[in-house]
Amino acid sequence: MEKTFVIDSILSICKSIGFPFTTKVKTDKWKADVVVDCATYKIAFNVCNLPRNVEDVYLAMHQERVCGCWMLLPSFRKIVLSKLPCFYIQDIRGEVNVLLHKIREEEHSLPLDDFIHSMILGNIRYTETMKVKYVEVCFYQKICWKCHEKNHIYLINKLISTEGVEIESGIDSFYPEIVNGVKQYLDVNSGLNIKMGEIKPRYSKFHHGAYMSFGCAYCDSLFGSTYIQDAYDNLVFCVKTLPKARILISRDLVVPANRWYKRDLKY
Repeated sequence: MEKTFVIDSILSICKSIGFPFTTKVKTDKWKADVVVDCATYKIAFNVCNLPRNVEDVYLAMHQERVCGCWMLLPSFRKIVLSKLPCFYIQDIRGEVNVLLHKIREEEHSLPLDDFIHSMILGNIRYTETMKVKYVEVCFYQKICWKCHEKNHIYLINKLISTEGVEIESGIDSFYPEIVNGVKQYLDVNSGLNIKMGEIKPRYSKFHHGAYMSFGCAYCDSLFGSTYIQDAYDNLVFCVKTLPKARILISRDLVVPANRWYKRDLKY
């Protein structure tokens, strides 16, 4: 991946949408490979391996109504991505994409031209919170520790907002709308052969009391917290192969997000 290729892509898109631009801009406080004039604001693109002093430069740009954007070339060294606009470019077998974020082994990226176009038009956004619209659950098979029958439990894979923002689970698996939504999904899709016990309070000797839990569909034995944690630990290795369902959440449920995303109202 060559820096000139990315810069040429930026210039080509600016020309196609009719936005004026300036290359090799340098001020007393910051510099940029390309600055795009978007009328009410400007976008300053820097294409590099590892940027320096991003936070200070970003703030200096912001004071001048300039939105900084750092596009990071493939490198063995990595920086921790944060709410600062730093995005890794990926070149996989000739397909060039820009990484927005990653959930477990699933990467959320955009084609290079789509990312540049969206950034210029102000459609690449950062959000600290999001309103949940869907919960994606995975059905995970486990053998009952007592009767040794095959059972399923569900694990929350990700939460999806009204604008398509996706984050890892951050809510209780037994949130009533999720429990009811999963039950309705399995009732309608009985042909999937997913066998799940009733979700209800069960007594635990370890906890000296009852709590909401998964249990065996055959002998009703409690599937305890250690049992469930083992399943979550294994989720990262098999999430792509597990059967999934999206459960609609109709109530207002706002959770932390801290994600970059492309604004998209198709969800």
